[in-house]
Amino acid sequence: MALTLNTEDHHIVGYCPRYLNPEIFELIRRTAYDVNVQVERINQPPTPRQFRLLCHLTAKGDDGFSLFSSKVYQPL
Repeated sequence: MALTLNTEDHHIVGYCPRYLNPEIFELIRRTAYDVNVQVERINQPPTPRQFRLLCHLTAKGDDGFSLFSSKVYQPL
């Protein structure tokens, strides 16, 4: 269940962190949401490749969906 991050011309620039995928997929699945991801900062080498892009995700919608409310994110 990987979620790629692509440029507008469909080049893959990275992947969404695995622990966020269920929440992001749920937002995308709900057609009432407009999901957008933008690069906020590019970290230069020697930063490892998997940490080079800092992205900002926004989701606009109004059906009451709450991020990080599932059982996975609750305190132990």
